[in-house]
Amino acid sequence: MGSRELDAIASCQDGDLAKFDVLYSAYIDRIFGFIYRRTLTRQTAEDLTSTVFLKAIEKIGSYNMKKASFSTWLFTIARNTITDHYRTHRETKDIDSVWDLAADDDQFKSADTSVDIAKIREALESLDSLKREIVMLKVWEGLSYQEIADIVGKSEGNCKVIFCRTIDGLRKEFGPATLALILLFPILK
Repeated sequence: MGSRELDAIASCQDGDLAKFDVLYSAYIDRIFGFIYRRTLTRQTAEDLTSTVFLKAIEKIGSYNMKKASFSTWLFTIARNTITDHYRTHRETKDIDSVWDLAADDDQFKSADTSVDIAKIREALESLDSLKREIVMLKVWEGLSYQEIADIVGKSEGNCKVIFCRTIDGLRKEFGPATLALILLFPILK
């Protein structure tokens, strides 16, 4: 976290909420992408992203940088907002099954010609929700193991082990080509 972000957080905590735009600008794309890959619709993702930032601005006074990085704190709010959304709207029976890759999104239709989305979907669907979330947070969101541990409530070492074993299992079950697609997909989209 840079000094500009630290200054913005301190200013917001002192009541100067106009500085929140620095934090918003720094994290909007990452939070939107995180939510979009789990909600499957752009409109829902936009609404939930707005909710996340509203919650963040309302609770910025309670943020403690000694407990977690700002990005970890924000991703935790996003994760909880997604969970609350699905509990409230009952759009799916299994919250844990909500993950990524909107099937009817134009972005993915065009990517489908060069990347076998079905293989990625099959591989990710084969994982339990914790493994899938750890892989997505590490590979697609680029978070550190410590940030992931803080978000999912596990130890950093446990997250590393789960990630490595999951990747190894995907390679063995689906082959190196599918594993490469999973690891490269964020770059390709």
